Amino acid sequence: MDHFTGTQSLCHAFASIIGGYTILPITPQSPFCTVGLAQCIEVNMLGRSAADSTMVTDAYFDFGNFDAQGKALIIGRIPVEERNIATVTDLLVRQGIVHNVVHGYLYSEPDLPIVYVAGIESPVSFAWRLLPVLNTLPVGSAQRSNTPSALNMSHTCKQASEIMGGFLIPYPLQQCFCSIAVPQRHRLKILDRCASQSPTVTDGIFSFVSMDSQGCALNIGRIPVQFKDANMVMSKLTQLGIYCNFVTGFPCSMPMLSYMYVQQIEKPVVFAKKIRQILYGS
Repeated sequence: MDHFTGTQSLCHAFASIIGGYTILPITPQSPFCTVGLAQCIEVNMLGRSAADSTMVTDAYFDFGNFDAQGKALIIGRIPVEERNIATVTDLLVRQGIVHNVVHGYLYSEPDLPIVYVAGIESPVSFAWRLLPVLNTLPVGSAQRSNTPSALNMSHTCKQASEIMGGFLIPYPLQQCFCSIAVPQRHRLKILDRCASQSPTVTDGIFSFVSMDSQGCALNIGRIPVQFKDANMVMSKLTQLGIYCNFVTGFPCSMPMLSYMYVQQIEKPVVFAKKIRQILYGS
């Protein structure tokens, strides 16, 4: 099977089953499909609303790296309200889905843990097995207003993206936030299958939301880091005045690729320059 042609329909099928949307299709340059699932979660960080940022509230799933039987490596991250964690993890156990729970962002009200999932099977089969879990979540998009500060986001996000050497993540039309992906090269396997080109695993992801009249926003992000580099990266972030939290990565990952979750109230362009120092040393 030619999976570069066949998986276009698989991406849409996966998204349709879970009630989500396709973010990135599979191409010869990007051999993983990325699907999002919108959730309506009221959450504040550092005293500002993060509910509009899909990076915070939405679930993401990647699949790719097919074998001859049509089975793919499937990876996901699902933000889950603390009160629903027991229900979600119980259902994942019943469905036989490998998972791991981490507590990502500090200063989150309420606490919003993230459930990582992984599997190797047909994407359609995995989507149906995942559906009972997703049916317990507050699926749906929040109302996003068209404000003057929101209209300034587009230009600001392009500037920040260029500074960090990333690209804007395409989403269904939103007007008051943006998310930026910064591709990184990390060689690793999950469930003994190569995951090096999975954006959900290896990309740095950053989002800016709740911009005020002075142009300061809630800046949030997730930086993949090798375990051996964690202390150095955390020290640099702290020196730059960025709140950070170190968490373990996806289950059955070899070597383990961990993540640094970051937060700061600042002008996005200034924040982007600080992140550039972390990523590139300049």
